Amino acid sequence: MSRTEQPDPEADGVWSTLRHLPPSVITLLVGIALSRTGTFIAVFLTLYLTDLGRSPASAGLALTVFGIGSIVGSFASGTVTAWWGARQVIVGSMLLSGSAVLGVAFAADYRVLVALAFAAGLFGQMYRPAAAAMMAALTPPKRLVMVSAAARLGLNVGAALGPMLGVWLLTHSFALMFVVNALTHLAFGLIALFLLPDVRDGEPSESTAAVGYRDVFKDAKYTLVIVAMFLTGFIESQYQAVLPLQILSEGHPAWLYGTIVTLNGAIVIAFELPVTRYTQRLPMRTTIAFGSLFIGAGLALFGLPAGIWVFFAGVLVWTFGEIISAPSVVAYPALAAPSDRHRSRYIGAITTAQIGGYALGPTVGTYLFQVEHAFVWIMCAAVGLVAFLAMWRGVREPEREPSLA
Repeated sequence: MSRTEQPDPEADGVWSTLRHLPPSVITLLVGIALSRTGTFIAVFLTLYLTDLGRSPASAGLALTVFGIGSIVGSFASGTVTAWWGARQVIVGSMLLSGSAVLGVAFAADYRVLVALAFAAGLFGQMYRPAAAAMMAALTPPKRLVMVSAAARLGLNVGAALGPMLGVWLLTHSFALMFVVNALTHLAFGLIALFLLPDVRDGEPSESTAAVGYRDVFKDAKYTLVIVAMFLTGFIESQYQAVLPLQILSEGHPAWLYGTIVTLNGAIVIAFELPVTRYTQRLPMRTTIAFGSLFIGAGLALFGLPAGIWVFFAGVLVWTFGEIISAPSVVAYPALAAPSDRHRSRYIGAITTAQIGGYALGPTVGTYLFQVEHAFVWIMCAAVGLVAFLAMWRGVREPEREPSLA
């Protein structure tokens, strides 16, 4: 069904969509949420290393290496998923990342620990494009945006609960926290091995060797979307890197930052699914492009000298942009791929771009903040506008088949 056609409102509803999903998709969504809830290493690695007596610089290096591994893993996943299939990649990713995290808990040598942090980032991110490819293969295209919103709900709930669980575990010991992290990854790996179907890009008789990332970047419009996704991740990372510095520089209490971040997560968890029921009926170009624009505008508001309330206004605008765009952003790569054989690499490319933006953004943002506080927020507005224009130009309206349910 084309997105310009009149949708069936009942078929597009939240609960109707979930009721009509294959059990394997529900299982996948549960596994994604479980894995995210139990992933502590990115949040607590710095604290762990400083607790071991390492310098902040050494801890920062290990976290940077973990981030590099995440970027490499996302990029490699597109190719590996096309070769071996989504289920095999999810199983391998979870088992190997769990083993690496377990090794971090007991590594005595710093160099070994850093190598294990790289492996944890590498394998821990490889499941994401594979899971997205499986979700797209098992979900009727008409329902994919709503299912993507459901997957994000699990991720966001996991992101909210995970740190609280991690704090409780580390009051007993860091080792226990990392063991639980490893066990949740092992659990998802076993769920995938025994309960998820074998999903591959295209028919078994088709040659996947003929499709590579070069084919993705030959798609000029999709390349614009990749660049825009990098830019959006680049500016959105400033809420983690620079927003707390901005709040403290204005003399506000530290709890304000925690309140802003919590408010963002709470609004997304509470409203993204019901809002998606309506935004999925809009052209994807509209939701994705305007989402980037609102994210940039909301972040830019943080730089206005208007007192404490400007931070609440900024988070509302930024979160609105996230809510209207994120489900479509997750669904779009699989729908934009010209064939099933391209799907994993289209997903891998955009996932890598987003993670790359998040990785580079803090370095540039904190540097600009040292030069002049306002430069960061002006940059967010300008880059958000560029991302909007690139998305508007690059996003195509994919054909959507009627639901099979």
